Amino acid sequence: MNRQFWVKVHRYAGLFMAFFILVAGLTGAILAFAPQLDRWLNPPLPVSHQGPLMDPLDLRARALALAPPQGMLNGTTLHVKPDEPYTVAFGAHEGPGEKAQDLPFNVVRLDPYTGALLEKVKMTDGLWPITRQNFLAVMINLHYRLAIPGSVGLWLFGLAALIWTFDCFVSLYLTFPVTVQRKDEDAEEAAPSRPPGKSWLGRWKRSWLLTWKGTAYRVNFDLHRAGGLWVWMLLLVLAWTGVGFNLNEMVYMPVMKTVFRMPDLFANMPDLKTPRPEPGLPWTEARALGRQHMAQQAQVRGFKVVSEEALQYSPEKGMFFYAVRSDRDIAQEGGGTFMVLDGQIGTFRDLFLPTGQHPTLTFHNWIFALHTAGVWGLPYRIFLGFTGLVISMLCITGVYLWWKKRRAGKLVQLQRSTG
Repeated sequence: MNRQFWVKVHRYAGLFMAFFILVAGLTGAILAFAPQLDRWLNPPLPVSHQGPLMDPLDLRARALALAPPQGMLNGTTLHVKPDEPYTVAFGAHEGPGEKAQDLPFNVVRLDPYTGALLEKVKMTDGLWPITRQNFLAVMINLHYRLAIPGSVGLWLFGLAALIWTFDCFVSLYLTFPVTVQRKDEDAEEAAPSRPPGKSWLGRWKRSWLLTWKGTAYRVNFDLHRAGGLWVWMLLLVLAWTGVGFNLNEMVYMPVMKTVFRMPDLFANMPDLKTPRPEPGLPWTEARALGRQHMAQQAQVRGFKVVSEEALQYSPEKGMFFYAVRSDRDIAQEGGGTFMVLDGQIGTFRDLFLPTGQHPTLTFHNWIFALHTAGVWGLPYRIFLGFTGLVISMLCITGVYLWWKKRRAGKLVQLQRSTG
């Protein structure tokens, strides 16, 4: 297969995924600043600052007392913020058809100092009309499924991400210099050959440079080629994690397990035959045992617990998940270090560390933190937002180059037919 074959592969792969990746790039540039936008669009309600912060499990109990009849609460944050309400989101308790949005309200916000009710809210999956409250939800839905209900949008975006992953390597190859003097199929100029004294890297350098002088085609071609090269590694990360978000069980996990030997975190924890709606262990005891087991594991495995983050119960598995933030965490928010406890008696079942436990798990956690702007603070968010705009530019310039080549080809055919 010669270079021209890969040019055609890149061209038609790009045409298929251009619209999806354009939407993902533009919405991703916005979502890179999601926390800042959320605080601006929906500033938190004021709290009293009267006395010490309440225990999060006491706040959880107060929220449960306010819950609608069919509301259930299988998790709670253990990290109470001093300047924000304590927010609790309820699920629906009955059959598989029940949804949280069917409840009269599914979110309550409490004063973290007094436990007083500040707000009851009914959050829905509806994306129209667009309001300050659902703006980010609309952006998220556009970003990964084009806001198409059901699984169609997920599959389309997942397929586009899979093609994008493959095309990252094709496009990189097409930036390499050729070894013979001939017409470059896309550049409309002689491709770099092997002049005396010019190394391969010296000739490849041309692909990294922009030319602002020349025809519109020349400028767009340089923007497309050099723009993709400068952020190529992050493009590959975004493409492959896009597969992970949309085609996790079908493609991402099988590849990671087969090729990279990534362990399955829950292989030894199958779902129960019949879900157990409530744990046998009280939540206060589950937290106490979580603290005790986590301290023991930290000493044995050599990591440091920074803060408590969350306690979650899974009715499907009958297990508690106790999460903390540790010095093994990658993301700057939340807790990526967590352990599993038996939901009936609290025995320690397993521990998962974001880094240092298994090389592939470390890699997996890093690339997803890069996709979700979970590292390096505002500077990386700015860079990720800029990369989203670069992705959009690559889509636009790619379609423009295709259109110009197609138009030029039709003119040649017309000249031959009339000549």
